[in-house]
Amino acid sequence: MSIDLIIPTLNEIDGIKTVMPKINKNWVDHIVIIDGGSTDGTIEEAQKQGFEVIPQIGKGHGAALLTGVNYTKSDFLILWSPDGNHEPEEIPKLIEKIKEGYDQVLISRFGKGSINEDAGFFDSFGNKMFAFLTNVFFGGKWTDSLNESRIISRKAMMDIKFDALKMNSTQQMSIRGLKRKQKIYEIVGNEGERIGGQRKMSPIPVGALLSKSIIKEFIFWNR
Repeated sequence: MSIDLIIPTLNEIDGIKTVMPKINKNWVDHIVIIDGGSTDGTIEEAQKQGFEVIPQIGKGHGAALLTGVNYTKSDFLILWSPDGNHEPEEIPKLIEKIKEGYDQVLISRFGKGSINEDAGFFDSFGNKMFAFLTNVFFGGKWTDSLNESRIISRKAMMDIKFDALKMNSTQQMSIRGLKRKQKIYEIVGNEGERIGGQRKMSPIPVGALLSKSIIKEFIFWNR
């Protein structure tokens, strides 16, 4: 059972300095940072810490994930961010749970008992709304269908034919996982406050993209 940790970055030097030293490199077989063209020293700092940095192919969050998927060869893939939103201790929890035979295991930022220090009212409402719509349209039980912090088997990743290159990337994994009847599990977690850098998500255009994606996935069910 081989596991790779894929970390997309774009000008996240503060997170790289603060968060990455907390990750035990022995948790996984390989850690690869997929960089989308950072100019703030993210690449140099990551390499200084001994991490492999690969340039992202294409633009968008999903493009970064796809670059990592295509570059790696492991049986399981962990998708994770160093911006402070995710907690390093999530990583071994994800690994232990996937060993029970799940196709995807996700950290929920909005489960019972979750502490969210980054999402404001509208962000929380939007995330919960899209989880609700995903469940209604596709028969799921997600409390957080959009979070990046997750582990997915390579087989499951190939089965969903992942091709969402923008901020609808993780939503597509959740939706198509349901459509493919994948075995899915949520672990209740938290969302910490962002550490430096600039937030990449703009609520209105991203909300429109997510809504459009749900409609398309429902109409074209066999995608």
